[in-house]
Amino acid sequence: MHPVLVSIGWFKVYSFGFMLALSFLFGIYLSSHRAKKFGLDPQIILDLSVYIILAGVIGARLLYVVFHLEEYDNFVDVFALWQGGATLYGGLLLAIVVSYVFAKKRNVDFLLIADVVSPSLAMGIMVTRVGCYLSGCCFGSPTSLPWGVVFPAASPAGVYAGSLDSNDGGLMPLHPAQLYESAYAFVILLVLVLAEKRLVKRSASFGAFLVLYGVFRFSIDFFRYYEENMRTFMDLTWNQVISVALIFLGTYFLARKTDQQTKAVPKTV
Repeated sequence: MHPVLVSIGWFKVYSFGFMLALSFLFGIYLSSHRAKKFGLDPQIILDLSVYIILAGVIGARLLYVVFHLEEYDNFVDVFALWQGGATLYGGLLLAIVVSYVFAKKRNVDFLLIADVVSPSLAMGIMVTRVGCYLSGCCFGSPTSLPWGVVFPAASPAGVYAGSLDSNDGGLMPLHPAQLYESAYAFVILLVLVLAEKRLVKRSASFGAFLVLYGVFRFSIDFFRYYEENMRTFMDLTWNQVISVALIFLGTYFLARKTDQQTKAVPKTV
């Protein structure tokens, strides 16, 4: 893998940070473009994007820290984002909360904004998970399938694989769970774009995103490695519990009765 994309003396470009930045840039561009189609001022999306970026980074970091407090003897290390350690759901959930507060203060319909940015959320996950793969984090459990990946020994995935017994003495192949999720996010993006003419009811696109991502993430987590403190009842992970909650919330948004519709569904994005 390639945790560092560019290294010139002291200057380094880390693959995860680079892909995360790309995900924000692509997402902002796509949402701003879509905003015009839905009768929403693109400047609102640009203003909101600043808060979403901050919420995404802070939320992802905080949720990781909550479940890994033993790693932080020094409080200052909590802010050392370059050392790695983030949980996607933390960023996603805090970004949704911040977006809701932003919409209320700006007197804009939150669900309209949510419908506009839902494909960008899928795109962001798709791009960011490639960064996870390049960094060797968020890796899967051991597998004997032909597409199992042997990660470099120095990567987080390689360190874990090195702790396992291998018949040939080498590192154990692992599920490329990062790429599974990236592929699923691409599928969600296609579904949201192609089915948009049918998802005309306000909150339908957002609801579809929550349901689809919740289902996919719940499934993928069976193939991911997690520490024991990330597991809860019935051996499910806390992320799977959050996934179930998102499925129920998304189902509500899909099923709720409303006369509001998302305006001017675009032919292309």
